[in-house]
Amino acid sequence: MTSSQLATSLAKFAEMEGRHPRLLLATASSHEERHHKKVATLFADGGFDVDVAPAHSDAQSIARQVIDCDADMLVLIRTSMTADDRVSVADIISSLDALDGEYVKFGIVGHPDDPAKSNVDFLCDLDHLKTTDCEALIEYILAVEEGRVAQHI
Repeated sequence: MTSSQLATSLAKFAEMEGRHPRLLLATASSHEERHHKKVATLFADGGFDVDVAPAHSDAQSIARQVIDCDADMLVLIRTSMTADDRVSVADIISSLDALDGEYVKFGIVGHPDDPAKSNVDFLCDLDHLKTTDCEALIEYILAVEEGRVAQHI
């Protein structure tokens, strides 16, 4: 996608929603916190409004923050499969469901072989994360929003 295509997609989303696509960035454990700045900057540069969950948030807190900040997407940085303080993907999904947040697209930034990849909407490889991933996610969110709007017409 060229930068003019990205600008067109962002403008289309803004026309439909009145704002840029918004995501909440959270970490699965304290091990991943060192990646916050890199991932947040990349998504912000890619056109997203980025909110960052406080460190050491549990699944219920993350889900509540997603709803409170009106996020279209939850991005969980998840690189450690063994950290003691790790937040479970299943617990986050359950917490979102309990708050009627099924519409939120949930993805992982981590390893491509993450065992939870079949339970989320998308997975981005942290080691190879680049702006084209953000562009693809904006296109994905735009397609979801266009489908949702078309159902209500």
